[in-house]
Amino acid sequence: MRSLYQNTLNEMVQCDGVGLHSGKKVRMLLKPAKQNTGIVFRREDLPNKPFIKACYDSVIDTRYGTTIGNREVIEIKTVEHLMAAFMGTGVDNVEVILSSCEVPVMDGSSKNFVGMINSTGLKEQISRKKSIKVLKEVSVSLNNKNILIRPSEDFSIKYHIDFSDPVIGKQTHKVVFSNGAFKEQIGSARTFGFLNEVEALHRSGLALGGSLDNVIVVDNGKILNPDGLRYKDEFVRHKILDCCGDMYLAGKNLIGSIEANCAGHELNNILLRELLDNKENYAIIDNEYIDAKETAVA
Repeated sequence: MRSLYQNTLNEMVQCDGVGLHSGKKVRMLLKPAKQNTGIVFRREDLPNKPFIKACYDSVIDTRYGTTIGNREVIEIKTVEHLMAAFMGTGVDNVEVILSSCEVPVMDGSSKNFVGMINSTGLKEQISRKKSIKVLKEVSVSLNNKNILIRPSEDFSIKYHIDFSDPVIGKQTHKVVFSNGAFKEQIGSARTFGFLNEVEALHRSGLALGGSLDNVIVVDNGKILNPDGLRYKDEFVRHKILDCCGDMYLAGKNLIGSIEANCAGHELNNILLRELLDNKENYAIIDNEYIDAKETAVA
């Protein structure tokens, strides 16, 4: 289905969970928003219930996740899995209301968020949906890691990872995002970590909410989760999921082809800044032919 107009949710939906890094319990509400609002996060636990718009230039931290914030030191941690779900289901405008500083991790993927969105369905709005069409190749690199985006007639991500642990090793996967590809190939891929890094992460105040219920835990060639993997290459698929979420911080769907080699949240954000800081690199166009929405409008 080709989506020409912006979408929000039919009705408000909510879930309860725990923050992956903060370890704090959090209630999250997804509330319909007016056309041209974009994705807005609100902290209902803070005085005056301040808000921040989901945007690439609001990213303030990329360690083990993507955190957005502003000058008032309002921050929202680990937005990427939810942002990926919004991209994959075609949500343009929504208010995300949180009772704490972090999006709930749920099962470590976007699966639960996609389910929430599909449970209420989408409401088509009057304003046309616009996309960012890449006109020139842009590439960035850091410490032997790199990512680029080049002109294309669709949105795709090809990702390569290379880990020393044999249970992961080298994995490459490519997705062209049309005809439900996000839900079928990417949305259920979970985040992962290594058992030997847990203590160090805890000392840094990270991964305090992590468990076998929401993280694939790897230990010297073994998967510690009793149910194993959802895909044989779930690790690289999750990296693509993260990339989807980070790229949706552009505020619109991208029309371009991404290739990433061992990149991550930091390079994803640097790429967006490089792309969008020069208007010669892209054009804003009416969404007439890209298949950005992958669920039916209810």
